[in-house]
Formats: sequence, structure tokens, C-alpha cells
Amino acid sequence: MNKMTYFLRELVDSDKDMIFQWRNAEEVRVNMFSNHPIRYEEHCRWFEDAMHNSNYFRVFIGPDKPLGFVSFKKTVKDECVWGFYVGEQDAPKGTGTIMTTLAIDYAFYQLHMNKIIGEVLIFNKKSKGLHRKLGFEKEGVYQNQQGQIIALFYLKKR
Repeated sequence: MNKMTYFLRELVDSDKDMIFQWRNAEEVRVNMFSNHPIRYEEHCRWFEDAMHNSNYFRVFIGPDKPLGFVSFKKTVKDECVWGFYVGEQDAPKGTGTIMTTLAIDYAFYQLHMNKIIGEVLIFNKKSKGLHRKLGFEKEGVYQNQQGQIIALFYLKKR
């Protein structure tokens, strides 16, 4: 895969229905903290909020179409929690690695973050492996209010 044909871009209005489909796909939902089917009205409210904070939401574009989604939630001055998923089921192998590598650069050099935090459901081996592959260190494990066990990872800007 040629990395130059991939990039992150801001959300646009026409992304609303595509992201709604991605967020409701079983393969994506099963790995989200809030894994219930999302009603369209709920999604529209979320999307409107996302459009007002568009620097913190990015669509990952492949050679010929959108492939995934990345979000950043600022926690303190220069730290954020990120989330991401590949939305297209026919995305080429390696899409997640390219998307998250670009997202790390975006967080550090565009959003000026010094630390990215990843929160991963304990059973999500694929995401835990990706975090390790990207150089994240495991900080610990905790149980959230819904009773889910979460692995906590972090990556500091070097």
C-alpha cells in the first residue's frame, strides 16, 4: 500500500449517513463501550456536536473511498483519548495500521498533544495488538461503570 494515497480529512455533512452505517455495523459495535444499536436521531445529535468540534474527528480516506474514522477527546491541556475503527469491511489489509499511524501524527503535530491514551475492551485482542505495534505502553486495567474491563495504553510524543 502506498501511504501517500491515504489521508485524514475533516468531517463533512455528507459523512453523516456513512458513519451511521459504520457505527451500527456489528463488527464495529461489539468493540465499542456503548455497543447498543444507535438510533438515527441519536446519531444525528452526536454528528452535529462532532461537526462543531471538527478538529477532533477525522475520516480516513483510502485510494478511492473513505475507509475509517478517528476521534480524539482532549482530557487535559496536552493529552487526549483516541478512538478509531475501520468502517469498510472490504478495506485492504493494513488499513488500520496506516490510519492509526496518520492519526498519531495528527494528534501530535496538528492538535499539539503530548500524550495519546487508548482505552481498549479487554477482549479486543486485535486493538491491543495494534496499540503495542504502534509503540503504546500498557498502563493498567480498570473496570468502567458499565462493568466492562478496559486495558489502558498510552503513547508519549518523542
